[in-house]
Amino acid sequence: MGRRKGEFALIEWIRRRAPRPRGVVIGIGDDAAAMDVRRDRLCLLSTDMMLEGTHFDLKRCTPRQVGRKAMATNLSDIAAMGCVPTVAVVSLGLPGRADMKFAKELNRGMHEMAAEFGVAIVGGDITSGKGPLAISVAILGRDAGLKPLRRSGAKVGDAIMVTGTLGGSILGKHLDFTPRVREALILNRRFKLHAMIDISDGLAADLNHICEESRVAATLYADRIPISDAARRLARKTGKTPLAHALSDGEDYELLFTLSQREARRLMARNPLGVPVSHIGRIHAGRGMWLADKHGKRARLAPMGYEHFK
Repeated sequence: MGRRKGEFALIEWIRRRAPRPRGVVIGIGDDAAAMDVRRDRLCLLSTDMMLEGTHFDLKRCTPRQVGRKAMATNLSDIAAMGCVPTVAVVSLGLPGRADMKFAKELNRGMHEMAAEFGVAIVGGDITSGKGPLAISVAILGRDAGLKPLRRSGAKVGDAIMVTGTLGGSILGKHLDFTPRVREALILNRRFKLHAMIDISDGLAADLNHICEESRVAATLYADRIPISDAARRLARKTGKTPLAHALSDGEDYELLFTLSQREARRLMARNPLGVPVSHIGRIHAGRGMWLADKHGKRARLAPMGYEHFK
């Protein structure tokens, strides 16, 4: 593995600033981190990679913003399971042009975002090369006595609901968003959810993941989809409709979930999340997805959204 000048100084700099939460037996500095998890029934592990030129443009954002996004996307994955994030490890592939200031700012962003949710970075790896900046974060979570929510649990008759607003993330939200960790925990503790996912690829694409895993079909109500102001602004530039942006832009990092109609009414009657929640569709028998207008006329909906290796 390639070693860059100053790597060990950077690791030591990170280690001095990293918290050591209760339960972390071995932290930054060894080949692996160790955590005592005997009190928990389940551990969750997720990982995401971000690549310069695909997930961010360093000409339009700061290293700190990139670091925050790298951590936030992983926190969002644990949120999608309705569980509690605990610790993370980070691997960096730094471009040759990156100096110590760049690397520190990148790490500051990651540590800041992690700290907002009580998560510690307990290890990782650093290398450098001629390619673009690459960041890989692996995050560990615990169930905290809750049942992890999966994509495969949607039931015929379920309501489809979503937090926040959708579309236009390229105008800024994709770099500056709050993962719905707290909201997901409230949902999992207080309501009987059947399936959940975070919207990273786009509403249509991620709903399709739920449909395929649950072997059901879905209809979305076009007039109920919460369209962001950013999607409306972007539509004026692209010529696409705001609805099209809400359906397909991706990187909204909102929670998309299904639950019974009764539970949906209970949630809508007294929303405890502190963010808007919208009832946007229903699950039914069959395969595929439809989009219904305000008159009830339905049209097939393709799973449009972002996908690697198309």
